[in-house]
Amino acid sequence: MVFIREYKPQDRKGVINVCWRTGYMGEPAEGRFDDRYLFGLLFCLYYVDYEPENCYVAVEEQNGQVIGYILSSFNSEKQEIQFRKKMIRKIIRRAFLYTLWRYPKTFRVFWYFKKIFQEEPKIPNEKGLFAPYPAHFHIDILPKYHRQGIGTQLMTNLENHFKNHKVEGVHLGTSERNIKAIAFYQKLGYSVIYEGPSGFGMWPDAPEVKSLVFAKRFN
Repeated sequence: MVFIREYKPQDRKGVINVCWRTGYMGEPAEGRFDDRYLFGLLFCLYYVDYEPENCYVAVEEQNGQVIGYILSSFNSEKQEIQFRKKMIRKIIRRAFLYTLWRYPKTFRVFWYFKKIFQEEPKIPNEKGLFAPYPAHFHIDILPKYHRQGIGTQLMTNLENHFKNHKVEGVHLGTSERNIKAIAFYQKLGYSVIYEGPSGFGMWPDAPEVKSLVFAKRFN
């Protein structure tokens, strides 16, 4: 049996594992990016370390394993600034003092990420995106647990959390390749507000994959 609860510090390793096992456009990053901890620094650890009150996990009751999560921020504009302040040094330190020597192939992918992040085209009218849809989230569930209603439960918890704190709108990004996720978001009332080259082209073996931005208002 799986249950949903608020994130706790002991869930940190489990969140990293789920992120790494679902981080290649819904598929495992294994073989493409083998430093799990660096992957976590890039994509999930900001939320659990600095905004844990906005994070929920799905946990297997029998063994306590984290099998899914939903991580969010109320204020995307502020989160971008805080990510740069709090995470970039940690990412660079890990990459050069550990990943470069232990996982040279992963370091090359990381360096490609860095290049793409620096040159990444921005979503048109990004300020306009943040005004009606200030919050954002990331949701991932291990494939074994798909189609069991866990994603819907995570989304319900988070949307109630947003509404209780008067958050009026939320957005999220995904890949055009992530077909299951697209159908899931549409079923829950999310609409595509942007489609373009930004984001998932960071993977060296998927330079032409487009990003989709979904959004939803709560009033």
